[in-house]
Amino acid sequence: MQSIDDILGQIRLPERVYPLCMRADLRAEWEQAEQELAKAEAQARDSLAGVGAAGKKVASRIQQLEQEMADHTIGIKLRAVTHKGWSDLLAAHPPREDTDDGAFNTDTFGVGLLAACAIDPAMTFDQAGLLVDRLTIGQWNDLFNTLWQLNRSGDDIPKSRRASEALRKSPKK
Repeated sequence: MQSIDDILGQIRLPERVYPLCMRADLRAEWEQAEQELAKAEAQARDSLAGVGAAGKKVASRIQQLEQEMADHTIGIKLRAVTHKGWSDLLAAHPPREDTDDGAFNTDTFGVGLLAACAIDPAMTFDQAGLLVDRLTIGQWNDLFNTLWQLNRSGDDIPKSRRASEALRKSPKK
């Protein structure tokens, strides 16, 4: 049996990578192209020729846009804080007296949590605030939910069904 010192020395906090697309503006063009392709596919149902050259050109543009968005997506590596780190964050961002914030100040806690969890790139509270100010509310909600789940949920050992299926389908040697 391992000693508690051995166990404590082996513990690693959970980590996640949050994908942040810095060219989210391309989404509108992508959606328009998707609609054009849907129209081409609907028209192709009445033809034996398929979507035709125009449809293939739109499909190609969709893939170009997807690649461009992927090329402009960075990963922000996040690491959970310890139980004490969480308590310290709550203490540093207490709820405001004049609101129904609950357990923490909703204006500052999330930014503090991002600063505490971001390891690559690392960021200060002020830098995290600048990042949050550049995001839409939807992007911020997504990032905050990632931070919340990283810190507030258990970390079961994941099982990849895709990996299991790929190995099962592989030819045996």
